[in-house]
Amino acid sequence: MDKYRLVEEKFINAQGFIGDDKQIDSARSSSAEGASSLRVTQQAKPRSCITDAMNLLERNKYVELKAMGKAINKAVTIAEILKRKLPLHQITTLSSCEITNTYEPLEEGLDTVVNQHYVSCLTITLSEDSTKIDVNDKGYQPPLSFEEIQGDEAKPHILPNTTLKEPRHHV
Repeated sequence: MDKYRLVEEKFINAQGFIGDDKQIDSARSSSAEGASSLRVTQQAKPRSCITDAMNLLERNKYVELKAMGKAINKAVTIAEILKRKLPLHQITTLSSCEITNTYEPLEEGLDTVVNQHYVSCLTITLSEDSTKIDVNDKGYQPPLSFEEIQGDEAKPHILPNTTLKEPRHHV
């Protein structure tokens, strides 16, 4: 594709998954619905996404994680980590969006090339309150049991009068 340049890129059915400016490297959604929506990208750091999602959950009691393509596994991992920190209801929705790229030739005699492909899109809605989501949705998952949720009380504590062993050094 050295002899072509990209002149147009269209995203169909990708609302909320990409920004209005078509830059998909930003982690936060800038749309009106973005008040409780977090866009997870391939470049996003999981720790910052988890922190942002926890802040949104604290403020709004629910958050939508949105990811497309190779970032889907990262969004699922983030959702599972959040579910193990808090008792959250989950709805998962899978869709696809169409991406059409149009390339014009840089040399005379070549035709314009249109490349069309589909990318998977995932939306994971997490809510502390079951009244904000449809529990009859086919993608609904109830919160984990309290035994499966990790909190500060679930962390093992060192008993008093217990000393930790020094690591062995091999010579």
